[in-house]
Amino acid sequence: MGKTEMPPVAVQRREQLDELLSGTFNSILRIEERSLDNRLTHGLTITEVHTIVAVGLHERNPMTVVAARLGVTLATLTTAVNKLAKKGFIERSRSEDDRRVVLVSLTKKGRQVLRAHNLFHHQMIDEALADLTDEEERVFADALVKVKAFFDAQE
Repeated sequence: MGKTEMPPVAVQRREQLDELLSGTFNSILRIEERSLDNRLTHGLTITEVHTIVAVGLHERNPMTVVAARLGVTLATLTTAVNKLAKKGFIERSRSEDDRRVVLVSLTKKGRQVLRAHNLFHHQMIDEALADLTDEEERVFADALVKVKAFFDAQE
């Protein structure tokens, strides 16, 4: 066997991991989208909810900070903020230090969506990890840190 060849069992395990990662990602998105069908989040897209999350609970952030959190351009964020402002989830204001800087913050309605989204994620993680031992959870978390670091480096 050459340096780059893997034993068949390793190839099979990697194929299984590929399916598990992709399948898990897709399942989380589907579950998250279904969870949006409630009175607080009805009519919002998953992207809009993630924009609300990026704005933050009790913060007034410059648009550039929120765009960086989401990994989008300022133009893309401006479009999203305009829609969310019209729907009553986000409000804009000017910085008192520099009037050119636009700050965004959540309205009461936006804060309710953020809390509902955070609750969904806490419950999802609690239920997903319920059958793992403390050691299994630690090993899983350590492995995910490494996998996430790889994907973050690809951006």
